[in-house]
Amino acid sequence: MDNTMKKSVRNVLVGLIIVFGLIIVLSLSACSNKGNAEAKSLYEQGLEIVRLMSEMTQTEGYVDVYTGNGEVKAVIQSISAGDYSSPKAVYAISVADDDLAAMVELNRLDNVSDELKKFLLQRSRSALMTQINSMSGVENLAATSVCTAGKSFVSENAAEDVIYLYTYENARPIAVTFTIGENQAVSATGMFVMYDGFTCGSVAEIESFFSDITVNVSEVLPEK
Repeated sequence: MDNTMKKSVRNVLVGLIIVFGLIIVLSLSACSNKGNAEAKSLYEQGLEIVRLMSEMTQTEGYVDVYTGNGEVKAVIQSISAGDYSSPKAVYAISVADDDLAAMVELNRLDNVSDELKKFLLQRSRSALMTQINSMSGVENLAATSVCTAGKSFVSENAAEDVIYLYTYENARPIAVTFTIGENQAVSATGMFVMYDGFTCGSVAEIESFFSDITVNVSEVLPEK
């Protein structure tokens, strides 16, 4: 990740922290209790979000509600042409807290409680893919905002915040960020990845893109 990327992260992050914070807090509060948890993996939960996002791009009435900009609509139309029926590969991306804190300069905040630090780190991780998309231009960023989708659920298997990257043969990648709350509540937010410089054809390519920070990348296989 080059200096331009890091500068973009710092400049836009404050606003995104507020937006994503409100979304995730509200969605986590809407989760049902543990007894109603569905036996679905994060992989499957992410696929449900992918299907919803694909439907968004293909529904003209939905797009019209959220934007009247012709250039943004053209971007969404190009996204809709992709085949999202079956991912080519899915990768789990975990970002080390220390590197994430350094990226957004949390060390400059004095007397920050552990609770606030955790909150800011979660918001920063949720905004990471948005920062990558910001490098692809205003229209692309606006299009991804229109077609962002999310859900909340309870999972006994979710251990840490993680990004699942769904890649396709002839379609845009989709990043689904899973954020863990209290009592095994999980908030998931999906976003199309529009920045062509984000190479994601293998574990090695993803790790190379994030060369200046520590990330753990592994391929996730569907459960049999």
